[in-house]
Amino acid sequence: MCQCPLLTQSGRDPDHRAASQKHTFTDVLQYAFKRAKMNRREIQFDGMCKCVAFLWAFVLLSSTPALAFLNVNDLRNKLLEIPQTTPAAASPYVVDGLALGDQVKFGSKPYQRYQCSPSDEFTGFLSCNEEHKTPVGDQYPEQEVTRSHSVLQSQDGAAYVNSYFEPAFFDPDGVQNEIDRISSKFGRQARIIQLPQREGLPNAVIAIWGAIELELLRPEEISVVASGGSYPGILIGFLGDPRRSAKAGVPVYRLAGGAGFLWAATFDQNGKGVLRYLAIDASKIESHQVASNQPAPAPTLSLESGNQTTSSQDPANSSVVVEAADRQRNQVQQLATISEVAIAIFVLLCGLAVATFLRMKRVHG
Repeated sequence: MCQCPLLTQSGRDPDHRAASQKHTFTDVLQYAFKRAKMNRREIQFDGMCKCVAFLWAFVLLSSTPALAFLNVNDLRNKLLEIPQTTPAAASPYVVDGLALGDQVKFGSKPYQRYQCSPSDEFTGFLSCNEEHKTPVGDQYPEQEVTRSHSVLQSQDGAAYVNSYFEPAFFDPDGVQNEIDRISSKFGRQARIIQLPQREGLPNAVIAIWGAIELELLRPEEISVVASGGSYPGILIGFLGDPRRSAKAGVPVYRLAGGAGFLWAATFDQNGKGVLRYLAIDASKIESHQVASNQPAPAPTLSLESGNQTTSSQDPANSSVVVEAADRQRNQVQQLATISEVAIAIFVLLCGLAVATFLRMKRVHG
């Protein structure tokens, strides 16, 4: 009897089909493992591409010498056309919390009572003044102290800050102790000028730190001040008010030189007198007067009350100037923000382009 292999309906040997199916299943497993391995490599490669993209973006945003031509800060400055300036160190000469070069924060609590307007005496400056009275205390219950404060400020900040107290009361050693304290604060000894003793006159002392210079007025100039006339500049006298000093025949000085601090006290045998201290950078005030190309102003600035003769213009003019400066500053800040956003988008696009290029190179490779 003929033994023929059993054929299925498809005409194939079942054993051969099983072997074929077994072989196909093995191939499927190998293919699956191969694809999984390839996918894992692609995922790792994609992760590497993303890392490269972010690294590229970081390098562009940094200031590394290797990519200095893409320095974002330089590009931003070129777009804005704003030159970079090194911030000046804070001045050590401070009066009532305001240092030379600082800007008065209008509307803040310490300056709510200040009255400000453009100064007639000092072109390019805003003159701010405030005066009030407070009780002396239990020792003198019926007396009040007049406290006056003055500020001269330009676009560069405060160039003159003055405080005045009358009456002031000094202990026997209080004057020297206060001078020693201030000298310790500034790290230098004061230049001290004392009023020569004369019958009928109180004791008076002027202590100076920094680059302040005192220019002694000539006799004819003192006569003008004594008669109520005016003299250009900021004047100081031993008796508080320059006119009072001029009428008493004691020296009167004009403040000049550079930045510094001045402390002056006048007191009688009972320790009662006048206290005045100020910070000033006379060089900035003088430079503004020269730059204005205008004749020197006539009115004299009295340090007795700290009240400066101000312009009769509407005080709203000063607020208009401040608002205009604020608008200009806001426009510059908005332009800087837009430029920075545009640069950041450009950098990210560069990073994505690098990542896409590397991936395409990997696929074709």
